[in-house]
Amino acid sequence: MLAEIIQLKKNELELKIEEEDISVMYIIQYELLKQTAVEFAGVMLKHPLIKDYMMRVLTNKKDPVEALSEANLLASEYVRHLGKTFADVMNNQ
Repeated sequence: MLAEIIQLKKNELELKIEEEDISVMYIIQYELLKQTAVEFAGVMLKHPLIKDYMMRVLTNKKDPVEALSEANLLASEYVRHLGKTFADVMNNQ
């Protein structure tokens, strides 16, 4: 994954993300939107033939970089739990 900060303000963060699957971005977006301090979190595919995305985060009380970091940690925990659940199901068959 390649990530570049396009714009960083007090309550706004805009990232360009390359070489990643959009499903990962949706998990992070979901975790961002669960935070009460996040007003908006969106992911947009910039080009349909290459994996080139934009992510925008707007907050009302929190540093957007901090909000994104927390969302990344929660997304990692979710994926780890999902992997463990799949492994348990496969071991029980």
